[in-house]
This record gives sequence, C-alpha cells and structure tokens, in this order.
Amino acid sequence: MKYLFYPIAILLLALTCAEFFPVLMYACKHIAVYQWLLYGIGAYFIIRRFNFFSRNEQWLQTTSHEATHAIVGMMFFHKIHSLQANEDHGVVYHSGRKIGDIFISLAPYCLPILTYAFLLLRIMGANRMLYVFDLFIGFTLAFHLMCFISQTKLYQPDIQGQGYIKAFLFLFVAWFFNATIILLSIRKGIVGAVTYIFPKYWNDIIDWWNFIF
Repeated sequence: MKYLFYPIAILLLALTCAEFFPVLMYACKHIAVYQWLLYGIGAYFIIRRFNFFSRNEQWLQTTSHEATHAIVGMMFFHKIHSLQANEDHGVVYHSGRKIGDIFISLAPYCLPILTYAFLLLRIMGANRMLYVFDLFIGFTLAFHLMCFISQTKLYQPDIQGQGYIKAFLFLFVAWFFNATIILLSIRKGIVGAVTYIFPKYWNDIIDWWNFIF
C-alpha cells in the first residue's frame, strides 16, 4: 500500500488544483458572495493585535494543534490517553493500530477543524443569518492559517516522522482540497460542496483518461 501513496497523492494533487483555481476565480469575480468571510478574516487580524488576545494566541494555537491530533485520532478509532498543551509545547498520547497515522500526524498542519465546525453548524442556520456563520468561518480560517504558518516547520517531529516529500505532498493536497471545499461551501453549503466536488473529480479522471488513451 505504501507504494501506492505517491501515484495516488500526485493524482489527487492534480485533481484538487484543477478544481481549486476555477473556484478561486469565481470567488474573485463574486466578492459580494464572500464579503462576510473576508470580514471575518479581517476581524481576526484586528483582534489579534489586542494585548488580551495576542498574549494568549500561542497557547490557543498549541491547544488547537493537540486537539486536532486527538479528534482525528478518535476518528480513526484510536484511544486517547491524555492531552497536554502548554504555551510552547504540547503532546497527545494515544494508542491504536497504524491505520490513519499520516492523517493523525499531519492534520494540525492542514485541517482547519474549527472552520469545519462552523461550516457544519451553518447547515442549521436560517438564510438571513448565514452571514453570522460566514463571519466565524472567516475568523477561524484566519486563526488556522496563522497556526499553519507558525507550526509547519521542517523541525516538527510530525513532519520528520512522515518524511519531508511525503508530508508536504500530503499537505499540498489537503490545503488545496480544504480551500476548495470552504470556498464552495460559502455559496453551496458544505453538503452541496461535497456532493459537487467528488463527482467533478471522477469526471476529470474520465476526461483525462479519454484524452490520453
């Protein structure tokens, strides 16, 4: 199975890139649809300048990092023994089979878990209140972007343990995929985004196959 990782990952990277850029172009041409998402992003960068937030931001990032390890670990049926988060260091102790190891190890560097929480909550929102969810989606997305920037370093044991090429190939696929889903979800909802993107991937595979052969 390990020998299939690279061809599958390269195929997924091509698929995610092929769908991300048209979605991004749509967003650029229809800024009004995404205005509350952008306001939320802007709000985060304003609030993080205040002392009460900035002095706790490092701890919040570390806590988010370790909580993401734990949540994804539970998704793969691992037993979580403990979670510790200090200002500049954290650790999660868990046990289970190696299933999902790469997802558990690298999720904090590519999975905006709070953003997805609000995308799911958005399903329950009335149409006239969706802008409130979009604000929080933008706010949490900005928070996670800062987490990714500050934590995605070559010295990270999570990244070293997977190998640099394997880790960053995985991260690029995840970043493009998540960006596509988030942008699509603002206009289609997360259910609409997911049910749209996977058939698109399949159609792209068929089109590429027919073109080549």
